[in-house]
Amino acid sequence: MSAGFGGGGGKRNVNVELNLVPFIDLLSTLICFLLITAVWQQIQVISTNTSATTSSDNPVPDDKKVDLSVSLLLDHIEASEGTNSTKIPYVNGEPDYQTLLKILDGWKAKYPDRNDVTLHSDSQAIYKYLIKLMDTAAEAHFEDVGINTN
Repeated sequence: MSAGFGGGGGKRNVNVELNLVPFIDLLSTLICFLLITAVWQQIQVISTNTSATTSSDNPVPDDKKVDLSVSLLLDHIEASEGTNSTKIPYVNGEPDYQTLLKILDGWKAKYPDRNDVTLHSDSQAIYKYLIKLMDTAAEAHFEDVGINTN
């Protein structure tokens, strides 16, 4: 006699409902975390097309080539042409990009074959000032912009 415990001969009900809400919550949290970290990953790297950073060969330095560089500091900009340096103070708390543009245009007239300029940035400089500095260099027709943040 059978006691009615279903001893293996009966069929089991296969209609089981899974609670998907916790899985959806976890998935949406992971997607948000992925999107936020992907944005910060992009801000950390500034892509430039300078031949000095993209070339795998070590170019031979040219002793006659004048180093053109612009340094973004906390209270002024320094435009350096070789050993000659020009200090451009901030105007109303922001860099004076118009004066810098005049200097860069002068460099372009003096060195028409040059397309490269190196930007140096203080580690505490404001990011939007660095971007505007890159835009100013591009406006002066310096397409190869290298950035040094050390």
